[in-house]
Amino acid sequence: MGLLLLVLPLAATGAASDSLIQELDSGCIDWGAGTVRVIGIGAPAPIADDQPPDSTSGVLDTARRMAQTNLLTTVNTIRINAVSRVADRVAQNPAFGDGLAALARNAAVTRQEYLSDGTLEIELTMNLTGGFGQFVLPEEIRQVEPLTTMTIAEPAAESPAVQADSIDGGPFTGLILDATGIGAEPSLVPVIVDESDEVVYGPAFVSREFAVSRGMSGFAATLTAARNDKRVGKRPMIVKAIRTRSTGRTDLVISTADAARLRSSVDHLNFLKACRVSIVMDVEKLP
Repeated sequence: MGLLLLVLPLAATGAASDSLIQELDSGCIDWGAGTVRVIGIGAPAPIADDQPPDSTSGVLDTARRMAQTNLLTTVNTIRINAVSRVADRVAQNPAFGDGLAALARNAAVTRQEYLSDGTLEIELTMNLTGGFGQFVLPEEIRQVEPLTTMTIAEPAAESPAVQADSIDGGPFTGLILDATGIGAEPSLVPVIVDESDEVVYGPAFVSREFAVSRGMSGFAATLTAARNDKRVGKRPMIVKAIRTRSTGRTDLVISTADAARLRSSVDHLNFLKACRVSIVMDVEKLP
């Protein structure tokens, strides 16, 4: 019964949205919202005739400790990139684990409810952006200077690819990658390559300020949800991923033709720098 109390409220929250939500026994990762949500339960101890009842603060402390444990358990499963999870960083560096525990202690209480038997149920929510992003994202993601000089090398205006980018409303404002049907998995640092294994999008393309504040990519369970994501703007380019990369299921491969189409977009370096990318994945196939 304890497991049902822990998981069902979280599952009910995610069922009504197009967000990409990964359900675990310890909590859930809402990749669309960029949050981790967990529940902790504190039950009052049986009261003996000669003992006072548990204090409210004692029950709250128990619930909070359980929630923080669940939060760390859930966060540890998150893939940073194709080759490592948060748990790997914790194993390699005890100080990193201490910092993660501090973030868990500061997680916001987003729901608190006393049940009829005196049991307290609380929900903690931690954002995967902001302080968590600054702490966890690899150092290779650096601050990128304004791209005023980087756009000079874009194809000339008479190029057919650029002309195609300029009709029906102007240049593309973001990228939607349809990664359904290929067994893809979400990560904090997704990488997109072409069929020649040339990187189209990855840590070198983004500015850390944007990666920290909004995440390197948004995630959605449907194309409709991705289109409605403000991060990709009003006119996103939509590309289909053809497979995952051999390095891991979080790295995605697009066709050579689509890679050329993206690179020919007059503003692609700017919207990639600003992490205006959303990836669509299959919810039912998440591990």
